[in-house]
Amino acid sequence: MAKYKTLYDAFQSTFTLFPDRLAVRYRLSGEDFHTKTYSELHEVVKAFGVGLIHLGVKPKAHIALIADVSHYWLISDLAIQFIAGVDVPRGTDSTGDEIAYIVDHSGCEIVLVHNAAQIEKIEKGLSKYKQQVKTYIVLNDQKSSAHSNVFTMTEIIEKGRQLITSNASESAEFDKRGPAIESDDLATIVYTSGTTGEPKGVMLSHSNFAHQLNVLPKLVDVGPDDRGLTLLPPWHIFGRIAEYLFFASGTSITYTDIKHIGEDMRKIQPTYVPAVPRIWEGVYNKIIGVVKKSGKEGIFNFFKKISLAFRHNKNLMSGKLRVFTPRNPLVAFFSSIKGLLFVILLFLPKKLGDILVFKKVLAATGGKMKGSISGGGALPGYIDDFFAAIGIKILEGYGLTETCPVLSVRLPGRVIPGTVGPLVEQTEAKLIDLEGKDVTDVRGAKGTLHVRGPQVMKGYYKNQKKTDEVLTNDGWFNTGDLVMFTNSGEVSIVGRSKDTIVLVGGENVEPTPIEEKIKESAFVDHVMCVGQDQKTIGALIVPNQEELKTWVGSNGIPGDSLADWIKDPKVNDLFKKEISRLVSADTGFKSFERVTVFRLLEKPFEQGDELNNTLKIKRHVVTDKYDSLIKSMYA
Repeated sequence: MAKYKTLYDAFQSTFTLFPDRLAVRYRLSGEDFHTKTYSELHEVVKAFGVGLIHLGVKPKAHIALIADVSHYWLISDLAIQFIAGVDVPRGTDSTGDEIAYIVDHSGCEIVLVHNAAQIEKIEKGLSKYKQQVKTYIVLNDQKSSAHSNVFTMTEIIEKGRQLITSNASESAEFDKRGPAIESDDLATIVYTSGTTGEPKGVMLSHSNFAHQLNVLPKLVDVGPDDRGLTLLPPWHIFGRIAEYLFFASGTSITYTDIKHIGEDMRKIQPTYVPAVPRIWEGVYNKIIGVVKKSGKEGIFNFFKKISLAFRHNKNLMSGKLRVFTPRNPLVAFFSSIKGLLFVILLFLPKKLGDILVFKKVLAATGGKMKGSISGGGALPGYIDDFFAAIGIKILEGYGLTETCPVLSVRLPGRVIPGTVGPLVEQTEAKLIDLEGKDVTDVRGAKGTLHVRGPQVMKGYYKNQKKTDEVLTNDGWFNTGDLVMFTNSGEVSIVGRSKDTIVLVGGENVEPTPIEEKIKESAFVDHVMCVGQDQKTIGALIVPNQEELKTWVGSNGIPGDSLADWIKDPKVNDLFKKEISRLVSADTGFKSFERVTVFRLLEKPFEQGDELNNTLKIKRHVVTDKYDSLIKSMYA
């Protein structure tokens, strides 16, 4: 039987069970941490909730929450949930037009903003809409005097405290609302940043979140003695469910940022760090950069190969393999014996590498990491391999905003490379191939994943047409992802059905594996494959400026900027060789998957432009922006 039916159930349980445990660490204007226990957090949440009721917030009212990763967001979100409201979250890096569209479309009359600078931005954007904001609440207390309808979070909290002390009706109303929430009630409307088209408002219910909080803690083994460290934007569904996972487990949450993450990992010694793949790529590049500068790249790579070989043979021995077709029992037996022999052979060299090399790297993480949670996009294989080699277990999960979000996740005791773990409890699945045939029961088949379960959204807000495109009346949701299931039930993502490039010869090419392989080059920051209706695959490449700067300096290439370097024939020849080295028959690519033409870009891809909020490429934006350049590749 489900433990929780609503978010209120989960959060109230934590407040009751762990009142004296540390709930959050956060910075304000200085470098030192401030803290709150769960009982202290509960007091602030109730005061803020009572204050919101005093402002006239009714049950099921839509409240915009424009804030970044911080304790402000957590307090606001919890208060809104406890008074049966529906929050509509977004980050402060969104444009005024984007926020205005969301505020108007969702009908928000109250808007919570991280800082006062957001107000002018939103008001300007709203000038083209009928929707008007009645009240703004500035969370960081930097109140703008230009508007009479602006309050600070502290003002609302203090008013709430006064009302609680005087036993006002608003205080009694607060205590009634949480227990009265129904599991099917709407908890939030999350507008997808998406990689295509206009934002869609994903309606997620209390039961959607309750399902996740009933199954995830036991899957990833998170409890009250753990310490979570996060810099993920909580208005994005992956960041939000990570915070909820920690919160429902009584785990402490430390909020950090890019500037402080290294220091905070050493100081806090987190046991879990959720992050999107792009962050892990950044950590990888930083570690590799330090290794290169130290002159110990050779010994590092040697022990990395030893560690990966040890891991591979250990998986071989225990049958933890990414296998899609039935294995011959005799072959499986001898493979296990072979794996055992190599594990014995590599044991001492592996331990030596741990002591001499990887121990220092792990110390930089605080030395207490039980695992890392990765989501919000596919984790490149070389990044996965690297962290496995140094001893950090990455529990990669898979899901979408529309599935609240987790559909599958790797289990701590069964991390299989190339997969995102088995489907979580109560999740049904079927595979539909590109011809529309159901291939669910076909061994080794590839198809678009359709799922049904308690985590699937109610639909897109005020957009029945888009809802009907992906969600059937009997609850089946089309993820749009091409997947295969291993023999033991793990999900392996092989591409996006909408991203598939169809060449003029009829060949279907999945761009993601090609892009991930090319990104293994130290000289590549971003890459996007093109070639729809062309004879061959092409690529737009954003060079890694720092690595290229070092290379041009040692090779006598003239010029002072990336714009100069990418015109040089030697630089283009370098990238041609890198592409040929990485995407070839030797690395498992078919002839029609080879990249035959490419262009180097001088402008980096940026979040909010070419990248969405989880740093995935917006293919339609890049295609439109570089349309003439793409055409020149095939002229």
